[in-house]
Amino acid sequence: MPLPQRRGDELTTLAGAMNRMGEQLEETRSRLATETAARLSAVDHLRHADRLTTVGKLASGVAHELGTPLNVVMGRAKMISSGEAEGEEVGECAQIISQQAQHMTAIIRQLLDFARRRKPHRAPEDVLGLVERTLSLLRSMAARNSVTLETDIPEGLTVEVDAGQVQQVLTNLVMNGVQAMKQPGTVRVRAAHTRSTPPPDVGGPEADYVRLDVEDEGQGIPEDVLAHLFEPFFTTKDVGEGTGLGLSVSYGLMLEHGGWIAVRSEPGRGSCFSIYLPRGEDTCQAAS
Repeated sequence: MPLPQRRGDELTTLAGAMNRMGEQLEETRSRLATETAARLSAVDHLRHADRLTTVGKLASGVAHELGTPLNVVMGRAKMISSGEAEGEEVGECAQIISQQAQHMTAIIRQLLDFARRRKPHRAPEDVLGLVERTLSLLRSMAARNSVTLETDIPEGLTVEVDAGQVQQVLTNLVMNGVQAMKQPGTVRVRAAHTRSTPPPDVGGPEADYVRLDVEDEGQGIPEDVLAHLFEPFFTTKDVGEGTGLGLSVSYGLMLEHGGWIAVRSEPGRGSCFSIYLPRGEDTCQAAS
């Protein structure tokens, strides 16, 4: 509210200056609010762009996975239409068609759920179930690259997270692991409780975390590259194969969860990316 100014009052000049200062502060606050909203919108668009890029890479694997049940449906439908199937066999064919259709629907729904844009929402998630849902979208892609996906996740391990965001991060790391392997091999996903001290950009004392490891048997990462891995638009992939957004977006998502991503690698011996997520009350506090 502007200060009243009285003609001849020796405080008039001071009141005018304070009014102008208030107006300038309000203009600055408004400008900062607009800039902050624009930056948040840009970050959201980058994250969604990264997710859609990943969906594009997954699509060919999903199409391949749909091939088998689709062939079964076509074969059984042909048996019915040609009259080859008679009596009870017609009912059996119809039941098989229904089962395979449900299987294909589930595959497509998983991909659509992954691609869907929605507001972040954190809730208790079973780590084993979250990992298995993620890998179910990746197994076909991995198999085409002669890579096996293995898990070592204890039952009953839970975290309070946005499942879609963690799935996006895990998908990026597993896909990177598969692409890093030029020969047949295995990408392993493990999970365990651990106690660790956060890095400086996270801050805080030593605490309990759930650690998710994604370990590949690729060529490893040179030491001079490790320091730049999480920088936006940094990539060692060929033109057209990577945007350089995946790891940067992934790290930002984990920071918002009160966690982080660490990496250890040795040229010629593969790499291991570790996702750290707070446990129990720590996660809830990070979400608030």
